[in-house]
Amino acid sequence: MSNKEEKNVIEDLDFECSSCGSCFCKDSQWVTNLLESGAAACPSCGGELLLGKEERDGLAAFIKKKDRFGKAMFVFMLIYALGGLIVSLFFGGLGFLLYMPMGLVVFSCLKMLFDSKTDLSIRLGLAE
Repeated sequence: MSNKEEKNVIEDLDFECSSCGSCFCKDSQWVTNLLESGAAACPSCGGELLLGKEERDGLAAFIKKKDRFGKAMFVFMLIYALGGLIVSLFFGGLGFLLYMPMGLVVFSCLKMLFDSKTDLSIRLGLAE
C-alpha cells in the first residue's frame, strides 16, 4: 500500500484503552507493531495493552478488505478510462455523457461490495 492508502486505512481505525477509556488513532507503524507483537502502550496513560485473537483477526481482515478495495478501484478506473476513450471515439461527446452515469453506478456497486463497513473500533485489553 502507498502512504496515502495507509493513511486512509488508519483514519478509519479507532483504538480504545480499557484502562483509561481514551480513544485514539495511531500511525501505520504503530498498527503494524501491534499486529506483529499483539501488545502496545496506550499513548494517554502509558498502560500496556494487549490485542486479543478475535480483535487481531478483525483488524487484519479490515486492512485486507481496504487493500482489496484499492486494487479493485485501480483496475476499474483503467478499464473505465479505456472504455470512455472508445465511446468518445465512436459516439463523440454525447456518448461519453451517457457513459458517465454508468461508471457512477458501477463505482457505487464496488464500494458497497468491498467497502461496506467504513470504520473499525477495537478495544484493547490490559496486560496482566
